[in-house]
Amino acid sequence: MNGAQVMACDYHYPLKAEQKKVHSPAGVRALVEDSDLMRLLRALEHDGYDVSGAAAELTALINYVTASNVSMSDVMSHLEYCAMMIKKNLPDNS
Repeated sequence: MNGAQVMACDYHYPLKAEQKKVHSPAGVRALVEDSDLMRLLRALEHDGYDVSGAAAELTALINYVTASNVSMSDVMSHLEYCAMMIKKNLPDNS
């Protein structure tokens, strides 16, 4: 086998009930904190596999989700401020 050693390891990461919500914004955000994919990559790396490319891609995706969350939160805060200013400057209807 070209000197490569094949390791017989079991990797089990079944779908959990709460992971069915992964197709929602909240579910995607939850993956930033708790990712079976990252655990699998770490297990593979621990067992001697070079998963640096896949780990870099996953890290980039996690960073994108995190940055998008921050941006959406900033936009929401700004919109709330704008709505407050509009209400404050509307003429009284009384």
